[in-house]
Order: sequence, then structure tokens, then C-alpha cells
Amino acid sequence: MDPATLRTRRRPDPDFEIRLVGRDVRPWEIPMRALARTLYAVQRLIEPSEAEEAKDLRRYEEEPIASTAPLHLIQVTSGSTRYGVSANDPKRTIKILTEAGLALKDAGADEYDFNLLSPIEDLSGIARSLACSIQFKEPGKDGKVFATIGAESYSTLAARAFVTGDSSVYGYLERVGGTTELRCNLRLPAQPNKLVYCTVQTEDLIRQLGQHIYQNVLVSGTVTWFRKAWRIKTILVKGFEPAKTGSIRETLDRIYEAGGKAWDDIDDPDKFIAEMRGN
Repeated sequence: MDPATLRTRRRPDPDFEIRLVGRDVRPWEIPMRALARTLYAVQRLIEPSEAEEAKDLRRYEEEPIASTAPLHLIQVTSGSTRYGVSANDPKRTIKILTEAGLALKDAGADEYDFNLLSPIEDLSGIARSLACSIQFKEPGKDGKVFATIGAESYSTLAARAFVTGDSSVYGYLERVGGTTELRCNLRLPAQPNKLVYCTVQTEDLIRQLGQHIYQNVLVSGTVTWFRKAWRIKTILVKGFEPAKTGSIRETLDRIYEAGGKAWDDIDDPDKFIAEMRGN
């Protein structure tokens, strides 16, 4: 076997550690599903993907530590709440973890990447359900802590990261329905590569929307934007109307006029509308 192959088969040294910190945290009591969710959220933190936005349709239920959870790890020691991780690109990985830590320390900062928000939301929910905090740190007992995510971390960050207001949004209706929640999916002209997952207020409204699937519609309701990028995160649909005939410019002008109080939070509404038009 050549030396290069031998090197790739050797166990690498950890580049950082994930540590679950809590007064009553015991590794054998942590449900395996919670641990898997933690590792998956860390993966999304380092490698964000538009496809991961689909997770909004399958929200994980918070699972407290309990003997009734289906699977637990055994033959583990107390130190097993510390997990070493090797990264293909350690420099980039540590940079992302450090940025996450800075964002959590200064929720009003403009520098952080909004792709951090979704995995931080998951990790914060896991910390809340397990009654612990989740640390990312250098390997070793006295290693530097890059970021700490607790039960309230996401809510603190979200309070500054999002703007919410009443507005109307034009988009292509792709899916309607839901077993536990009334939902529909919109594809927007300004965000063509991702779907926006909307909650629909009433069953009657979801039935009406179902008659216009795979058509352009103008939905109205409560809209939440990422403040930094002015991308829409969620919509609570309270009403809609099929797209009327006419140009996209006319339709967007009507949306602008129907924008409601949310437009007060946009520094340059005309520029925002121009970007939606693709000008």
C-alpha cells in the first residue's frame, strides 16, 4: 500500500470539539435522535445549502431527556459529551464557527452570514430540549471556545435579524396542503432558486389556493424578511388573489402599494422593488 493511502486511512486529529455542557447532562441519557440532530445542524452550519430550506416543512419536535426515548448510547463515559470533529478545510470551518460566536455575542452586527440562522435555530432548540448549552471549542481541556449556543440564543439573534410586517407577495404557487399544518409553497421572482414555505390561516383558504396550484398568485398576510438581505423567510397567508393580466411591472407596483407598515423598515423601497423586477 502506498504512503498516500496509508495517510488517508490514519485517524486524523480533531480540529474542533462539540461539547454539551449542562449540570445534569449524562451521555447515556441523551436520545440518539437528539445527537443526530445536533451533528446534522453542525453540518448545515458549515455547509449551508438551499435544499436544506426544505427542513422547514418537517420541523423536529423538541425531545427532552427521558428514558422513554427509543434509543440511547451505552458503554460511554461522562467525557463522551465531548465529540472531536475533523474538518477537510479546518481554516474555513473554524472561521465559520468563530463568526457564529461573534453573531451570538452581537446580535445587531451586520457582518454575519444569514445562512447561520437556520442551523443556529436548530441547535438552540436542541440546547433547550436537553437543558444544556452547546459549545464549539479547540480540542483539549483548556481549548478556546469559538461559540456557545444556548436555549435562548436563536430568539435573541432573531429579534435583530428579522423584520415582520403586513404585506403582499407575488409568486408561483407550487404546493398546497399539509397533514399537521396548513401550508403552501411559493417560488418568488426575486428568489427563483428556493421555495418560500408559507403557513395558511384557514382550511377554507387552503382549499381556495388548491384551485390555483401551478399558477401565479398574489398572497397577502404577515411576512417575515431577513433584515440583512431582504430575503423572505416566512409568510402567514391571510388572503390571496389570482394574478391579474398585465405586466409584471404593474403587478409589482400593486404589491408596492399594498406593502403596509413593513415598508417603513426598508431604507430604500424603490431600490428593493427594482431588485425584485430584475432591473
